[in-house]
Amino acid sequence: MRRGKKAALELSIGTVVIIVIAVIMLIMGIVFVRSVMCSAMGLTGDLNDKVKGEVNKLFGATGGEIQCLGASGEPVKMIPGETNNIYCGIKAPKTAQYTIELTSYEGTVSTKNELKSWLITESWQGEVPPGDEIPKKAIRINVPDNAPEENLMLQVTIKKDGNLISTQDLDFQISRVGFFKATMC
Repeated sequence: MRRGKKAALELSIGTVVIIVIAVIMLIMGIVFVRSVMCSAMGLTGDLNDKVKGEVNKLFGATGGEIQCLGASGEPVKMIPGETNNIYCGIKAPKTAQYTIELTSYEGTVSTKNELKSWLITESWQGEVPPGDEIPKKAIRINVPDNAPEENLMLQVTIKKDGNLISTQDLDFQISRVGFFKATMC
């Protein structure tokens, strides 16, 4: 009689151990998959390399001394809930003082006052020597989480040593992050 009870007790302890090990393995698997997926997404989101590539592509297509992201082609996506930077590349023929300033902005849904409240910086100023190909963070916009999906049209003026050299119209689109990336990372 006693022998049957002991076997039943050992079977239930063995079952509990297997369940605990299975749960631990499941948790470790989820953490591993999450870290791998988020690092892969982080690699594809390497902003500086993408910005350099886009700015160089714009220079190749249009030429010119200054080119800002969003000046040509499809609207550049902005992600709500993050600080979005608008980069401009400068190919200075000689050392000069450059100023990039946001002069007008409008959205298809949001009002000018709402857009104004999103702006962190509206201008950039600095000296650029020849060969400096690092894109400059000209304008920073903090798009709130609850921002509607819409198109933004911005206009920047660019001055060199105080003289106006260019005005560029920039197109952006506020777009949500995919469900998978938002959930996992």
